[in-house]
Amino acid sequence: MVLVLLVCACTEAGGNDQPVNSVKIQSVTFDARRQPPVSELVRLRDMGVTHLTLIQFGWQAGHDVPEIRMHTDANWFSEGDRGIRILARQADSLGMGLILKPHLWIRRGQGRDTVGFETEEDWRAWEAQYLAFMMHYAHLAEAVGASMLVVGTELANAARTRPDFWRRLITDVRAVYGGALTYAANWYEEYEHIAFWDALDYIGVQGYFELSREENPTPAMLAAGWVPYKTTLQRLSKQFGRPVFFTEIGYRNVSYAAAQPWRWPSRDEVNTVPEDDALQVRLYEAFFESFWDEPWFAGTVIWKWHPEAEERRRPLDFTPQHKPAEAVIARWFARPHTAQPVASPR
Repeated sequence: MVLVLLVCACTEAGGNDQPVNSVKIQSVTFDARRQPPVSELVRLRDMGVTHLTLIQFGWQAGHDVPEIRMHTDANWFSEGDRGIRILARQADSLGMGLILKPHLWIRRGQGRDTVGFETEEDWRAWEAQYLAFMMHYAHLAEAVGASMLVVGTELANAARTRPDFWRRLITDVRAVYGGALTYAANWYEEYEHIAFWDALDYIGVQGYFELSREENPTPAMLAAGWVPYKTTLQRLSKQFGRPVFFTEIGYRNVSYAAAQPWRWPSRDEVNTVPEDDALQVRLYEAFFESFWDEPWFAGTVIWKWHPEAEERRRPLDFTPQHKPAEAVIARWFARPHTAQPVASPR
């Protein structure tokens, strides 16, 4: 079993209140096309990373198509079952944990947030498919000793309109997996509307919040930009008795990163020289300064990290590798801290 930095609550309903976490979760999304050398993970451990987050995909032809195809033998190393098992063993040998974060990939250029159906029959067909998809990774998470499993990612319409399904799914997952659970809600028009946070161990949020539309915003502007979101997140943590965990956060080194942190690189930007390393640094500093010492904040997953052989010096991509922001993350990850646990009664 991996070294677990999460102290989970009792998994049976009505169990005694126990703290969910006692230290910050310091994770990166690790994305490896091929099997990386162990030295890649050693570097992350030495940087202060406590957990690797791995993404797995289910494929859906359209937002209104109630069929999910799984590729558990994916050739992309960090996405397939074989690669997950190997990375779990390697992480364990270095004292790091594992977080599994399944996603749905919707073709036809549609977003996961719009998954929905006209008939109850189609809804139930999709729910059966999604349950099978998630149960596969629940069994795998248990087998590899993963510290946490994310039961859904940015499925806003399905999460808002079918809360009873999610409660049943969470119950089924807990029957086979003993680690911590969360759901990764989008920052925009989703995380405040999730009704089943109390069934999970963490309030999970994809943290791409708009912070400032000013050109070249100052640290004070960025800090002020966090205030309303931080207030809402703290209120939710108190309301549901759960710590907040950023299932993703990341910034590109571009001039509009504070206004549109979610914006993916365009093809025209792929080989462009770095545009604004200083703003990327300020954005990470503002995040850590706003949240890292808060007892109700459990930690974060940085988006994202590539093995050196595949990194290709992505100048305007989200990765902080080989950019000044990498040192900022390492410095905050190296700080001694112990979060005050938030009780998670179940």
